[in-house]
Amino acid sequence: MSIIIKTPCKINLFLDITKKREDGYHLIESLFHTVDLYDILFIEESDLFCVSTNGKYKLDDSNEINILEKVYNYFVDNYNLKKKYNISISKNIPTGAGLGGGSSNAAYFIKFLLSELNIIVDNSMIESFSRFGADIPFFINGGCTWSSGIGEKLFNYNFTLPYKIILIYPNIHISTKLAYGNFKSDDFDKGSFNSFKSLLENNINFDDFYSRLYNVFENNVFNLEPKIREYKENIENILNRKVCMSGSGSSLFALYKNDDISIDNDFDSLVKLYNNTLDIYKLNLI
Repeated sequence: MSIIIKTPCKINLFLDITKKREDGYHLIESLFHTVDLYDILFIEESDLFCVSTNGKYKLDDSNEINILEKVYNYFVDNYNLKKKYNISISKNIPTGAGLGGGSSNAAYFIKFLLSELNIIVDNSMIESFSRFGADIPFFINGGCTWSSGIGEKLFNYNFTLPYKIILIYPNIHISTKLAYGNFKSDDFDKGSFNSFKSLLENNINFDDFYSRLYNVFENNVFNLEPKIREYKENIENILNRKVCMSGSGSSLFALYKNDDISIDNDFDSLVKLYNNTLDIYKLNLI
């Protein structure tokens, strides 16, 4: 009998880099939020450990698969895990998109193993799982979360932002390594993260919040792939609102209040115009 687990994606509503450490890691300040676009994990006991993918965004390489293998081997070596599993992942979250699909898969597999082994998790243990991927600690709890350090230091807000989202994947894969590769030190710490964080401490004004969305990666990624900049500018004109990029790209998004019925017409307009070029989703923050 298979265990079925839904693993959500995320967007970055704010993302800045404060500095680059001597060991090469970048220190970030970011507001993450989970979104209701899911990969599906099917897990069953097996004689051998095996991972496969299927679906719209079936993997051509083994990047995400390797993360799950590393997680599995870590639990075998450190927690005396004896069982083996066959894992099939239905990939509905595109890769190279800044949506964290691979990290989400790994985080929910970790949660599954913790439950299997009756391990009580604490914050330091959650932070330790960043060894497998910087976004994994966030996905273990999800929701609306401020992330700092290399992504392992988390503050979870006890609310979900009441917004809907149009999410656009331009069918362009962005290498995270390349996205980080062209930064200079004077590119960092431009987003005024303390000012942005203060918006979350009181009743949030949507327009003020929306106007301060920021992603330090946009210029670098747009220089790598100018077509994404073109899509962003065209979609902003169509929607008559700001469009932002998530993570290190390439996905773009626009936010709407929950009671804003214009999202339906805007979504239909984008689908009609870009149906054969872009993957477009109408979703919720969760």
